[in-house]
Amino acid sequence: MLLFGGFETPRNLGPYYTRQGFTVLRPGQTIDVGTLLAGVPIQLRAGPGETLFYRWRGHVR
Repeated sequence: MLLFGGFETPRNLGPYYTRQGFTVLRPGQTIDVGTLLAGVPIQLRAGPGETLFYRWRGHVR
């Protein structure tokens, strides 16, 4: 299971989500969710002024 979300970068919520066990990406950084889930690259990218965070749960193939 993949849990992910985003926040407006100026809100500086990265430390909060890190404490909750999420990986916080740098602004503009992408995450490839497709290769692990479906075997094809699918990139999630934050929009301008946004930061993404995610956490994988369960066994990854």
